[in-house]
Amino acid sequence: MTRTQSLSLCMIACDEARFLERCLDSASEYVDQLIVVDTGSEDDTLDVAQKAGAIVAEFEWVDDFAAARNCSLDIATSDWIFVLDCDEVLAPQDWVQIRAAIDSGQADAYRMTTRNYSLKSNRVGWTPCDGAYAREELTYSGWFPTTKVRLFRNAPEVRFEGALHELVEHSAERSGWTLADCAVAVHHYGYVEKERQATTYADLALRKAEGNPEDASAQYELALAYRDCGRYEEARSAIDACILLVESGKAAGPYLDPSLVYLVKGEIAGKLDDRGAERRAYEQSLERDPSSFQAMNNLGSALMRAGDLEGALDLYTRANAVAPNIPTIQENIRRVNQRISNQTKPDGGRLTLCMIAGNEEERLGKCLDSVQGLVDEIVVVDTGSTDRTVEIAESYGATLGFFPWNDNFSDARNESLKLATGDWIMWLDPDDLLPREMFPKIREAMRQGLGKKKAYFWILDDQGYEPVTCLQLRLFPNLKGVEFCQPIHEQLAPSLIDLGVACEPTDIRVVHTGYTTPDVVREKQERYLGIMEKWLVDHPNDYIVRSHAAQTQYIQGNLDEAIANYRQIIEDSSCNADHNLIIETTARLFLGRCFIRQVKYEEALENLLRAQELDDEYVLTNLTLGECYTRMGRNDDALAVLDQARRQEDKVSFTAIDPRATRYSIRYAMGENFEAKGLLCEALAAYQEAADTDPKKSLALGAMSTVYRKQGNRDEAIRLIDRAREVEPDNLQHAFNRGTFHLEDREDEQARVLFEQVVEGEIDLFEPYLNLGYLARRRGDTPDAETYYRKAATYEDGRFDSNCNLGHMLIADARYADAFAAFTEARTVRPEVLDVNLGLCVAACGCDRPSDGVNALKDVLSAVYEKGLADSLPEQLSKQAMGQLLSESGRMLIEKNLIACTQLAFIGAYLVEPENLQYGLQLAQVYCVTGEPWKAVKVYEEQIRAHPTELELFRKLREVYVDLGAEDAVRLCDEHLAQWSGGGGQGPTTQQAC
Repeated sequence: MTRTQSLSLCMIACDEARFLERCLDSASEYVDQLIVVDTGSEDDTLDVAQKAGAIVAEFEWVDDFAAARNCSLDIATSDWIFVLDCDEVLAPQDWVQIRAAIDSGQADAYRMTTRNYSLKSNRVGWTPCDGAYAREELTYSGWFPTTKVRLFRNAPEVRFEGALHELVEHSAERSGWTLADCAVAVHHYGYVEKERQATTYADLALRKAEGNPEDASAQYELALAYRDCGRYEEARSAIDACILLVESGKAAGPYLDPSLVYLVKGEIAGKLDDRGAERRAYEQSLERDPSSFQAMNNLGSALMRAGDLEGALDLYTRANAVAPNIPTIQENIRRVNQRISNQTKPDGGRLTLCMIAGNEEERLGKCLDSVQGLVDEIVVVDTGSTDRTVEIAESYGATLGFFPWNDNFSDARNESLKLATGDWIMWLDPDDLLPREMFPKIREAMRQGLGKKKAYFWILDDQGYEPVTCLQLRLFPNLKGVEFCQPIHEQLAPSLIDLGVACEPTDIRVVHTGYTTPDVVREKQERYLGIMEKWLVDHPNDYIVRSHAAQTQYIQGNLDEAIANYRQIIEDSSCNADHNLIIETTARLFLGRCFIRQVKYEEALENLLRAQELDDEYVLTNLTLGECYTRMGRNDDALAVLDQARRQEDKVSFTAIDPRATRYSIRYAMGENFEAKGLLCEALAAYQEAADTDPKKSLALGAMSTVYRKQGNRDEAIRLIDRAREVEPDNLQHAFNRGTFHLEDREDEQARVLFEQVVEGEIDLFEPYLNLGYLARRRGDTPDAETYYRKAATYEDGRFDSNCNLGHMLIADARYADAFAAFTEARTVRPEVLDVNLGLCVAACGCDRPSDGVNALKDVLSAVYEKGLADSLPEQLSKQAMGQLLSESGRMLIEKNLIACTQLAFIGAYLVEPENLQYGLQLAQVYCVTGEPWKAVKVYEEQIRAHPTELELFRKLREVYVDLGAEDAVRLCDEHLAQWSGGGGQGPTTQQAC
């Protein structure tokens, strides 16, 4: 391409790296100079510009687009200037025409049309893509035009003017320049590929309008800016000001078309539901441009909403004759013809689907597909979508309404009812799907109910993250006075009942797919609770909304708030006077569930029994009552009411419940009660039914493992706990139970890993710490063991087991004072436990305070002998008496085969009189029996030091060394015994220890 004159591409940018690279790539080989003025980017915009070879300048943003653009003009040195935005490109073939326009000398500046690609076909001037620019059109369906000077001579007297929607036209005209049109399209992607800062544009447009109060274009731009950010009342004021200026003959600027002004006025009036003003504006648009197919189309839609189908068809037909390639017009013709042909239906009348939607482009199409062939009319009220929701609704021939979102679902739904013209109305959400097999049932219900004032509940089948079912009133006659109430969990029944309409249940099922993840559920709960709490500030007597708020608080675990709301419903609202049994039953039921969570079973029982009186056929009430009885240990009562719940489990109610979870919970609770009664076979059967009901739940598998363990079937118990862990790997109770099997099998490392996993999970169990302490003792790590035992005590009510384990370890470590403290605390909880009393006696003896153990010794004697012996014991005992009584008690405990207790008794006796040969021999022999030979060796060696001539001690010591395989020690014992035998001496005789 020969270039006789140079060309600078001038741009401004702020955080536009993603778009700037595409723009510069499309232009760099066709221009002589690239200039990018950056107004404060924080991304890679500057790097992108520099890599493309652009001259880069930085400009402090002052809320003025013209000032920033003029900075780029001041830098340009070429003969001509071309202006693009970062989100715009030119097709490669069009640069030839740019150069031709420059070289022609026909004008000093050239206007060009911008193709603003848009997903919204209701934009003024919207035109479908026709493939003329296949590469640049991408996958977008259409565009709307704007025009301005883009290409002009580089002259210092021509600069941009206007803080927003800046133009060079005014300064060019003042300079006497010739302006012409250049038939080159600029492709703009900002409306489809990035979020537009509508509020920022509105603020700038307001500044421009206030600075130019006589400028009709400024008022028009302000109206568009307000419209785009949903400020419709302000938009109406601005467009009215624009029209006033235009009609008074004020300068309207080069691009302001009065016909388009009235189109925008009509659109804004429609957003405000001012149907009369909407129609008048479209009529005025047609008066100014009788060939405006958009005005014809929009006026036709207004007539169709008003029920004038013939008038609408006439306007659509005229619009199609002017613009035969507009899909929206063709669809409107099809839709109005269908409405005309369907004005009478033999099978129960015409059916309108009413919906509200906001940013639902991903789900709306599937929902509307699911009702094709059933409904005669679709009404979609948009609550402020910024995606393709409106376009998709239009593609299905929907009657569109617009309602600014105000945190009130009923208000939005009632807007959709106003647009319905069918005999019947059904409502769906965009994330609902209607199975086709329901179509005949719906038509039959309409046929039977037409003219009879009947409405129908459907079954909501929620197949999202929380699979629940409940009854919802979805199909009702289109009667004056029918309306939704409550801002959320909106209700139709009150208005229908007031109109004398009977509401009947059906087996018609609608599938809900919306709540897909826990995060989605939590976000919706938080958002909905905020709406309800705000509503209750102004409507404190609305017990229906209060009930929904309380249920959300219960789900979130905010039990005190839920209890307060449920009590207010029961005690301080008109719920009882209104005979609203559903709300009162729900309040009593969930008040009971709150108290169960707070371990207040008597208060829970009182409310649950009242709920059962109100409705004894509600499965959730009977299940919850059964769970309450279970926790109270009333197993027979629990089984009776759980059996009743099982017979009711297939009934669908007005409260959303998970049917599978309900069946599972009933059977699991029955298993718990059978197990508590010792009916282990029945318990296994109930747990197995629960496991079969939902293979994705693990609790029943874990419970079955416990029952098999009780029956002595370890292999099956281990198999089931392993299955439970496969189903729910993060369940800490299962990890603990599996760890106990490893502990029993002396697989210490596997056990330790699982117990550590449990305690790291912050579960409030003390048993894992006890077992970790035991494992630490078994590997000889006393400090670790003590740490675990003391940690266990922080979780255990009464700290009994923790102190027992700690006390026994401290005795083994000869820390008798600490052991005394541990056993003293344990004894305050359970004074009858034998090994606790013996441990206390041992600790007292080890502290050389045997009298401190007298009371504990009395309890020992009462357990070993008759109670009379303990009663005759004096408060003060000598060491010898304490030792003798402990020694004799140890002998009696051997006969009872209580070896561990025997050992404690003998330790106590030995501590009192460590030189007593009998006490030493009996303690050492018990150590041998319990598999602690090293302790026996220590006792024998201590005794030998006290009795060096006692041969029996050497013989006993030799036996232990033989068992230990200590050959050198055995040889020393033999030498000592031989010395006595060789010398003809004879050691003293001894009495048998045990």
